[in-house]
Amino acid sequence: MSLQSELPSYKHPPVDEVVCGIRFEPLMELRVPHIGLLWSRFRDEYPETQHAPAIPTEASILVDETTGVPLPRVWFISKTDSELIQFQLDRFYYNWRHRAEEYPRYHSIIEKFEKAKRELDSFVDEVKIGSITIVECELSYINQIPREQAFKDLSDLSKLLLDFTWHNEKHSFLPCPTNVAWQARFALPNGRGSLNVKLNEAIRKSDSAPIMRLELSAKSSKGETDLRSWFDLAHEWIVRGFADLTTPEAQSTLWKREI
Repeated sequence: MSLQSELPSYKHPPVDEVVCGIRFEPLMELRVPHIGLLWSRFRDEYPETQHAPAIPTEASILVDETTGVPLPRVWFISKTDSELIQFQLDRFYYNWRHRAEEYPRYHSIIEKFEKAKRELDSFVDEVKIGSITIVECELSYINQIPREQAFKDLSDLSKLLLDFTWHNEKHSFLPCPTNVAWQARFALPNGRGSLNVKLNEAIRKSDSAPIMRLELSAKSSKGETDLRSWFDLAHEWIVRGFADLTTPEAQSTLWKREI
């Protein structure tokens, strides 16, 4: 495969959010006070906090073994609201979210995740609540494409995505669809996981505008020891996959492809 520097690149990529993180064996010795101690390590860069519902694993929510009470997922949020750390009993993620600034590129994302992961490892070792045994890695790119920017109705979707067509003249009864949802899964090389692609219509929170939401999410199929190697592979597949799914016309006119 080609070097990362030779991957497709865009002057105005439609990336709205990036998620980079791991799932690990649950830290069953974790208690609520530990979460506050962990935040103290991130507080200078991520001064805001927020609770979120715990992400279930295999349809179940992990709970405190003593009380049976679920421990929360917590967010440590940056001053600009564009970055956050997510932590729960068995998960750790770094998120970048589009606010005012442009997408900072993958190398910035992965370096910030690696820095945060080192802090997590150091903390878990210091307070002696177990060790981080990785079960799954994840890298997800969520793209938002305004409908009015790309096409008038779903019969024009082929201008955006190579594999979607609807020809009104071929259908004597059904009109053009008013909604579309699609997903597919592709195997990563050497059994290192899968690339999952989802397309659906949504409403943009900032202004209630209709958008197409195109998510490309790579997940490992086993615990990885060389995290950077896996994330680099996942990033390459996401970037090349996006270029393979979208039309050259959209890439050049909407997102200003550079490479």
